[in-house]
Order: sequence, then structure tokens, then C-alpha cells
Amino acid sequence: MCDIWQLKNFPETEIEQYKKLPTSLCDINISGGEVFLYTKLPELVKLIKERCPKAKIVLSSNGFMSEFIEQQMKKILAIDPKIGVALSLDGVGEMHEKIRRIPQAFDKVMDTLSRLQALGMKNLRLAFTVLPENVSHYGKVYNLAREKGIQFTSAFAQSSEHYFGGKKNENHPDALELKKQFAYVISQELKSWNLKRWARAYFAYGLYKFGSQTEQVLSDDPGKRFFFMDPAGLVYPSVIDNFVMGDLTQANSWDDLWQSERANEARKMTHEHGKPVWMICTARTAIKKHPFRVGWWVVRNKFVKFIKL
Repeated sequence: MCDIWQLKNFPETEIEQYKKLPTSLCDINISGGEVFLYTKLPELVKLIKERCPKAKIVLSSNGFMSEFIEQQMKKILAIDPKIGVALSLDGVGEMHEKIRRIPQAFDKVMDTLSRLQALGMKNLRLAFTVLPENVSHYGKVYNLAREKGIQFTSAFAQSSEHYFGGKKNENHPDALELKKQFAYVISQELKSWNLKRWARAYFAYGLYKFGSQTEQVLSDDPGKRFFFMDPAGLVYPSVIDNFVMGDLTQANSWDDLWQSERANEARKMTHEHGKPVWMICTARTAIKKHPFRVGWWVVRNKFVKFIKL
């Protein structure tokens, strides 16, 4: 579902440029392509941790290079023992191999997960991407994550001119199966008495609305509360909104970029022409921005025992 790997000779930001990142960052996802192919990954984590000491960092990986990932994570955990890893898993067993077209794809991910757990890692999650081919495995991967004692997160495959390699995804899973799978996961999360799992239930609800109706249930302020930066150092309001706010490699400081006329114009264009989006990196800030609305949804659906999708 992601053709970013087909982009050739893409410019790569010098690691020193990351020293310009804002120190106020709370959540950082280092993604790819495949993040462990970046040869300076331990150095990058060290630099970011020093620059943004309060930030929670998560690395997104396909989990295919089990032994190498284990070696790199030993170095990275010495820098940040609380760092997280999200392993992409788009189905159980043969389904993941069908989606990824990699032999023994499922076994490779499970091997990586076992190795990371053996290192004592707790901040682990399985990341599922919803497609027409694998929608029936949404609940199965959720159950597997619960069985392994780790978190579950998900996304709906969508298009982005600058993040997903420009591929135009037509993603229309079977409507009844989609509803069935999401109703199950939401109900399981709401059975708990854990606030984080309630928030995840609402995230799943928002993802269902996005996937079934292309509806964004909450505003999220792209380019104000969060941003996406590509490997070349170009900063965008989000992974979907294709309006460049600035170039980190050319800016004297983060404030110069963030408060520039170009950044303000990108925010304006996003506000006027932005597309609906619901991903964990955008939804997290939206949920924090609307606690009472999310809380009321939880109360209605947990205690009235009726999940309206």
C-alpha cells in the first residue's frame, strides 16, 4: 500500500540539521520506508533525545531484518530505554505474506517481536493497515497483539503526494465486514477500565468513520499542533497535506521556519483545501484537544452498551 521505496536518489538531510527541531516536541515517530535501513539511526535517536528530552519516540518498522534490528535496538535502548517500536502486520499467517509479497513475512515479524521482548522492551505495538484484501484480519491482529501483551494500532491506506510515493489508493473494503471488525475491536477496548484503551476505542471509531465515509470526526490543527518532515528536511502540515511550510536545511532556526510567511501560507492553504485524514499522528492531538467530546462518546458507548457506527 506504500510505494515510497520506489523513490530513487531521494536527498537525505544531514544528521546535524535535526538539532534545529523544536525542544517542545512530545511525540515523535521516526518512519520510512524501512527505518532500520538508515545507517545512522542510533546517532539520530541520541541527537533527538538530547534535543527533545520530553519526547516519546517510536520507530516504525516492517520487522523483516530480525537479527539486525535486534543488534541496532541494543544500541538504541542504551540511549533511550523507553523508546517504542511499531511492527507492521497486515494479517495473521499467510495473509501478511500475501499483502507484503515477502516469503515468510509473518514469521519474520514474529521473530523480531520475540527478540525485542527478550531485550526487555515493553513499548511495542503491532500496526495494521486496512485494505480490501485484509479487512477480515483486523480483529485477528488486534487479538494477537492482546495475546502478546503489546499495543495495537491501525491505519487506513490512503493517498499522499509526498509521503506514500504519490500512489493513488482506491481503498474500499467490504462495508459489512469493515463494520463488523471495527465494532468488535471498539467493544473490546471499551470493556476495560483503562483510559488509554478508551482513547484507542475512540481512535478506532474515528478510523471507521474515515474509512467508511471519508469523514474526519475531530479537527486536528495540522501545521499548528504537529507536522511532518520528509527525509530532505521539507516540513509539511501533515503527511497528507502537500503544502510546504519550509526547509529545515535552509532555516537558521526552527522559529524562523515555523513563523515564516511560507509556513503561514501553507497553514492557510491546508485550512482551505486540506483533505480529511485520521491517522494516529494526527488523531492524537485531536483527541487531546476535545476531551469532553471524546469522554461523552466513551460514556455513551461503554455504559449504554450501544456502539453506533
